[in-house]
Amino acid sequence: MEDKRFIADAMMGEVARWLRILGYDTLYNRNYTDYQILRIAEKTGRIIITGDRGLHNRARKRGLRSVYITSHRVEERLAEVAARTGIRLDADPDRSRCPECNGPLRRVEDKSLVKDKVPPRALEAYNTFYICTVCGRVYWRGGHWRNIERILGEARSLVSRIQGPR
Repeated sequence: MEDKRFIADAMMGEVARWLRILGYDTLYNRNYTDYQILRIAEKTGRIIITGDRGLHNRARKRGLRSVYITSHRVEERLAEVAARTGIRLDADPDRSRCPECNGPLRRVEDKSLVKDKVPPRALEAYNTFYICTVCGRVYWRGGHWRNIERILGEARSLVSRIQGPR
């Protein structure tokens, strides 16, 4: 995993969830103030993801990395982040983080460890699950995975358009 870490402002909660799915350590709290985001980014070397031009400009004046997002669709937002930071837009649950709390996920193939945490149909249909080591939520590659792949595929196709000719 690349060593890129992020912090997202209140407008970028959906992007934060996606970055976590992609495996990137991403801090997000909709109650963070701009000052807190700047201070955390300074102390931890995180890249700021924001839709706030003022926050972006303050970050740049402090010498911090910041990505100013202008799009509204998640595919376009992810493409903007990838074009400006070089992240990969491929989801692999073995590298993902919890979309809710940012905790690392642990692969589990012993169904007895998740039987009380997943619907019976998921328990029957799937053999591999991922448990968040922080909050305990359980994930699996269910039917929603096709939608994840579709969104990421569209985002990948938009990256070169955003980067422009080299």
